Amino acid sequence: MKKTLLLMLMSTALAMTNVTAHEAHAAEKDPVKKAIKARQAAMVLRSWYAGPLFGMAKGDIEYDSEWASALAGSLKAELAMTGRGMWPEESDYENYPDESRSLPELWLDPEGAQEAGMAYADAVNEMANAAGEGLGALRSAVGQLGQSCKGCHESYRAE
Repeated sequence: MKKTLLLMLMSTALAMTNVTAHEAHAAEKDPVKKAIKARQAAMVLRSWYAGPLFGMAKGDIEYDSEWASALAGSLKAELAMTGRGMWPEESDYENYPDESRSLPELWLDPEGAQEAGMAYADAVNEMANAAGEGLGALRSAVGQLGQSCKGCHESYRAE
């Protein structure tokens, strides 16, 4: 019952994020700002799903194999969504300091950025395979996931 309620709340949060993103998209006139808001919404969702996984790994949240699997599955489902159009050139921190934290290096180093994206995708897939298989498996996969996030943020995100 608790897990069903939690999954319903997570689904509601996702639906509300979509509604909010749609409203923001409709209200914003600058297409670059729209793209920045869209990618920020995607990052918020990643954080929403990954946060409890990190909490379980650290022992701050009680490990729950079903919830861990659902969270990792949500991260994996997010990989299938297109990010096309979310990363227009010059949508970086230097051009949009109040909206974006992306460094220009993201566009200057497309191969490195692609490698970072692939490392994240690999880590998410590993997490999806491991999350429900016990706390030890989750902890092992969380390390890889955290490193993939850190690798991209250290290279391509302003403080």
